[in-house]
Amino acid sequence: MRRSVTAFLNSGRSGGETEGMQEKEEKTEDEKRREKWFWLCSILSFGRKEKQMLLDFFGTPEEIWQADEREIGEVFWKNEEHKKAFFREKAAWDAKKAWNEMQKKGIRFISCEDTSYPQKLKEIYDYPFGLFIRGELPKENEKTVAIVGARLCSAYGRHFAVKIAEELAGYDISLVSGMARGIDGTAQRAAIKGGGKSYAVLGCGPDICYPMQNRDLYQNLLKNGGVLSEYPPGSSPLPFHFPMRNRIISGLSDLVIVIEAREKSGSLITADQALEQGRDVMVLPGRAGDALSAGCNRLIDQGAGIFLSTDQILERLKIKKKNHTNTKKTYIALESEENLVYSVLEFQAKNLQSIADETNLTPQKVSAILVRLMLCGLVAEDVKNHYSKV
Repeated sequence: MRRSVTAFLNSGRSGGETEGMQEKEEKTEDEKRREKWFWLCSILSFGRKEKQMLLDFFGTPEEIWQADEREIGEVFWKNEEHKKAFFREKAAWDAKKAWNEMQKKGIRFISCEDTSYPQKLKEIYDYPFGLFIRGELPKENEKTVAIVGARLCSAYGRHFAVKIAEELAGYDISLVSGMARGIDGTAQRAAIKGGGKSYAVLGCGPDICYPMQNRDLYQNLLKNGGVLSEYPPGSSPLPFHFPMRNRIISGLSDLVIVIEAREKSGSLITADQALEQGRDVMVLPGRAGDALSAGCNRLIDQGAGIFLSTDQILERLKIKKKNHTNTKKTYIALESEENLVYSVLEFQAKNLQSIADETNLTPQKVSAILVRLMLCGLVAEDVKNHYSKV
């Protein structure tokens, strides 16, 4: 007799461990529901809106599965091909095979009905119906802050992403972000380096590292937090996935911080969704006229909170500030000319000639000093002949 697929899903045993065991004749109601949620959340040709449409019409994933062609035809479809795609995926579905392949990749699935599903996500109106997870999920009592921002960020943005993330880690506040280049990845690396946890919400399957340049971060997240997605294993990082995943970033967070964002950016989508979800939003202000600050300054103009220090975050999360009486500081002794050059630098990059003009030193002299400062880890060359403080 063929074994129940969902009995296998719930058993937590590998195929070798289950050989010779007595197979169940009947599926429990919980097993049936788990299997059908797994199926619904694995459909690739339908987005969340289409799945919500089916649930609104039929009631449960089981009833969607059991519906015949006539009943399915009563549902509003974009076109005939849309309906055919549903039946093609349903006919090709092999729950046991899909589950085995997922387990081999170290991924687990929970539906929105599972007790381990994050309560914070259940509070948002368009919560994901299921999550595919590698590593951990934030615990219910775990304080979480999202840090999001520009992929092509400045030294100013990187500096504050690191500073905020490391300080939050010191208070056991976990960081949620999208593992993207720029602000997201920088903040998540800093959180882990500071001894904290971080969770990445991906716009692809949890088995896919995107972008590939963040492979090191992806591996560290598995050890110090987790990666999760509403998209099943193997799902490609398609452009329309990312605006959708942003609601999960804000939904999992107690507070969202935006560090550098252009007038039109994914970070502003995250901020807007956070406000709709009733989350606090704070913004790092930037220079007027700077493209990377345009989005942040617009949010401030619309009433978002201005980030000034991590004390504000601690206050909003009701966390008592620590007394650092034995804080050690490292000082690097600089020669007078090195100190002069360093003093005119900012977190926004300056070109070599501007630095020379402000210090009354020759460009050749300034260039040699900047090399020494970079070796000390005090200065970065953002682009050719443009330097900033680190």
